[in-house]
Amino acid sequence: MANSPERAAAPAPLSGSAPEGLNESLSARSRIISPSLLLPAEAVVFELKPSLWYVLIVSLPIAAAGVALILLACLVEEVAYVWRHWALVIGIWAVGLRVAVGFLQWLACTYVLTDRRILKQCGVVNVRVRCVGLEEIENTFVAQAAFQRAVGIGTIFFRCGNREREAQSWEHVRRPKEVHGRIVAQIDRWKQTRSMTEGE
Repeated sequence: MANSPERAAAPAPLSGSAPEGLNESLSARSRIISPSLLLPAEAVVFELKPSLWYVLIVSLPIAAAGVALILLACLVEEVAYVWRHWALVIGIWAVGLRVAVGFLQWLACTYVLTDRRILKQCGVVNVRVRCVGLEEIENTFVAQAAFQRAVGIGTIFFRCGNREREAQSWEHVRRPKEVHGRIVAQIDRWKQTRSMTEGE
């Protein structure tokens, strides 16, 4: 069974449909990722996207620099007008472009739990898909920085028994403890199913 500090009780079913909610019943069809990524007879438990806070978080360093340029252009009158003008233009473009790219990154990022694997699809130009079999997951937990906790998001980490495999994560997930509880329950179900099958 997956080790987790969040295992107190099985979570109640969540209403709604992905990405706003998590479906209780299994679905052989995927609605966000390409069906070609699924194995034969593999069923989707739920699909979701990161919170929209993801756009702000990934855009923050460059966007903050752009805002600083805008403020300097507006507040520092000792600098020649032409330099302030260009600082303002560059600042506006930096903020706008970075937020636009961040939104595209959000659109391209999808997390999927199936009855036997976790998948993460990301990348705007170079699309990458990472997957881990549920039987390989040794430990999974939720981590929340102070800002994430304040806005109700968190990152879910997955550590595999094979130390050579890189740890996986689902970043900036809404309602992370509820999502984590569903994942842990499915990991346990899949491991029990494999144990029963191998014992026959």
